[in-house]
Amino acid sequence: MLRRKGLIGLVLALALIAAACGSDDGTTETTAGETPLTQAPATTEATTTTEASTTTEAPATTTTAVEEEFDLVAAVAAYTNTIPEGYMAVGDITAFKDAVEASGALLIDVREVGEYEEGHVEGAVNIPLRTLGENLDKIPTDRQVFVYCKSGHRAGIAVSSLGMLGYSNILGFPPGWNGWTDAGEPVSTEAVVGETYEVPTIPEELYTPVNEFLSTIPEGWLTAGDASAVTDAIEAGAFMLDVRTTAEYDEGYIPTAVNVNLRAIPDNLDQIPTDRPVIHYCKSGWRSALALPVLHVLGYNAARSFTGSYNAWVEAEQPVTTP
Repeated sequence: MLRRKGLIGLVLALALIAAACGSDDGTTETTAGETPLTQAPATTEATTTTEASTTTEAPATTTTAVEEEFDLVAAVAAYTNTIPEGYMAVGDITAFKDAVEASGALLIDVREVGEYEEGHVEGAVNIPLRTLGENLDKIPTDRQVFVYCKSGHRAGIAVSSLGMLGYSNILGFPPGWNGWTDAGEPVSTEAVVGETYEVPTIPEELYTPVNEFLSTIPEGWLTAGDASAVTDAIEAGAFMLDVRTTAEYDEGYIPTAVNVNLRAIPDNLDQIPTDRPVIHYCKSGWRSALALPVLHVLGYNAARSFTGSYNAWVEAEQPVTTP
């Protein structure tokens, strides 16, 4: 009965999530051979005759299995190429609450322990972002999971990192703690002990770079700063990467920015330089957060996310370019 109820809830959750993900950002906006056998010569009394009769077996073929080299780029592309509409985000608080209730979703708060202790969404389990890779046993694969942080950036990093590892049941709540409290929603200070789940099989060649990225994120969470700081970075030679769709890019973009859709990043690495800093942006920050772990896992260690993205750039009255 509980299983049936859970399934019904999950169906309802997916329907609610689909309704809430209208914008691109998901916010309101081998054998060995044998030795040959040789017969000994025959002997007679009158005449000595040597008869050599040899039976030879064909050697057995030895097959050595060649282990195929792991293709990290292809593995990451398997994730990015299949990012769904809505970009794995539910930005509407009402839809978020309804989806959690209907599906019995697990809530994960990826903020730091101190932030979590000061207040969190009731029922949320705390797994700080940098420890996410070491706590996969706390994350189910057969149950809906929602991730949130303070303002959306860390949640986006978490959703995308888990997506690369094969988790297809993770959604983010971009408004985060700020959006939750601004809406006057109830908070809790009671810590929640999470359950333990079976960890899926993940290739070591994929798990290692993802975990290394997560565990070494520096203070500042790899953000590029505000519009003024981005302007300074551009003047200093930073490469600007617009991860929105082509249609969005054609309507206007930050000067010098090259457009590579988030879903196509692994297929277009030849367009992204490795010898200078990369600052990437989207419309409001969510897709840019999703792009951050993708770029770092693929070797772009100097990549930084412009969290305010295009919206903040326009609001700051910075220049815009069109094709």
